[in-house]
Amino acid sequence: MTTPALALNDADTYELIAILEKTLGAQQQLLSILQKEKSLIIDGKTDPLVNCAGEKEEVLKRLAELETERLQLIQAISSKDSPLTLKSLIPRVSPHFREKLETLRSHLGVITSSIAELNAMNGILVERVLGQISELFAVLQHITSNGETYQSTGEMQVLSPGRTISRG
Repeated sequence: MTTPALALNDADTYELIAILEKTLGAQQQLLSILQKEKSLIIDGKTDPLVNCAGEKEEVLKRLAELETERLQLIQAISSKDSPLTLKSLIPRVSPHFREKLETLRSHLGVITSSIAELNAMNGILVERVLGQISELFAVLQHITSNGETYQSTGEMQVLSPGRTISRG
């Protein structure tokens, strides 16, 4: 079996490794944020959850930037070929880089799966919380639907059914 022609020189390979290592670090940070987010959703802590969403947005922006860098590097290499995947690129680099790239590819795959799984779980938790809030509003609406309330004088006043509840 012959090895495909090298597609990356050593400088490009170092650059790709640096991008992938930064991507892995950002993905680990995202996974940590998602774990924190899960705890905050379960605990019902809204203010820290809002802060967590901001942190997540920052990391996602950084990941998008790194992905753009990676794609530009790969596109420059495979301008005439169809775009190369990391898996198809590994055999085309110098042999001493292959193990490092394969390890990075493996770690990125594992962490990406973990992120997808945790993100789906957080989505389910949010749906459940929203369902509980809807049920709570329905209960509150039922409780107040008889239209009876006290006036400032202490007398009972009957209002029309279906009164809305508002913050105020």
